[in-house]
Amino acid sequence: MRRRNLAFIICWQSSIIVIGTNTRNAKALLEIERLERVNRIKEISRSIVLILLGTSLSALAYTQLIIPNRMLSGGVTGLSLLINRLTGWPTGTLVLLINIPILILGYRKIGGKFITLTIFSVLSFSLLLNSFPTMLTIDDLLLASVFGGALNGLGLGLVLKAGGSTGGTDIIGVILNRRYSLSMGEVMLAFNGLIVLASALLFDLMGALYTLITIFVTSRAVDALQNTKERKTALIITGMPDEIAAQIHGQLHRGVTFLQGEGSYQHGHRKVVMCVLTRFEIAQLKEIVVQEDPSAFMTISDTNEVVGHFQDFNPFRRPQG
Repeated sequence: MRRRNLAFIICWQSSIIVIGTNTRNAKALLEIERLERVNRIKEISRSIVLILLGTSLSALAYTQLIIPNRMLSGGVTGLSLLINRLTGWPTGTLVLLINIPILILGYRKIGGKFITLTIFSVLSFSLLLNSFPTMLTIDDLLLASVFGGALNGLGLGLVLKAGGSTGGTDIIGVILNRRYSLSMGEVMLAFNGLIVLASALLFDLMGALYTLITIFVTSRAVDALQNTKERKTALIITGMPDEIAAQIHGQLHRGVTFLQGEGSYQHGHRKVVMCVLTRFEIAQLKEIVVQEDPSAFMTISDTNEVVGHFQDFNPFRRPQG
């Protein structure tokens, strides 16, 4: 009799355990798991590097350009600078304390992975802000406001590209971006204006006006890197359309449309998953597709305009049941 190779494959906590003689299918599954593990490590490492680089640039912008020239900023950091000037408490510590309730709100509205990266970013930024020495490198207020805003915006943009944020108005901006299609820069500019108004009333008008320049340059730099106002359309050709659609519903809270596709070579019929989403959600969509079907074929294209119920859809609605 021909000997049959048998293998028992057990899935346990996203790991694959093979019991018995390895077959070709079992080896293929183990190779897929290995590649997925490598991809996850690469993605996490990339996010950590971008966050560390981004928070370092932002901390340098504050300690070398913004704070020494008696300017403020917007959002949580600006509020922390106001309190620092009134009380003398460490700015980095204030940033961390004020962000705690905002992080709780973000966890409820956005999700665990984003908030995990944001917590790491907030801790890194707070530590670097307290660690870097404050030095007056440029004593020209106009140059300091422009280059300080650009450097800070570059840092914030890198953190956002990593999938996190520096907390504060970044989290609120992401929420409003998903809900009302407002760009990150527009949201930051609106919130920061309130802080600048308080600065003008409590301190001098000249510093507040230069702070406005800093905030405006920061918002433009963030938009140039992130450009979250763009819409994207993803077409996914896969043998597991229902599984991918379920993950898109559950994680991104986006709707999908099934199209019928036919290959030109073997004339096989497959469902094509179509989904319209923001650029901010592309990274998470890629993770979903790779996790559910590593052999899937996906294209992502720019969408100039969306007519319909896209903006009315609530991406934070939790699935029922």
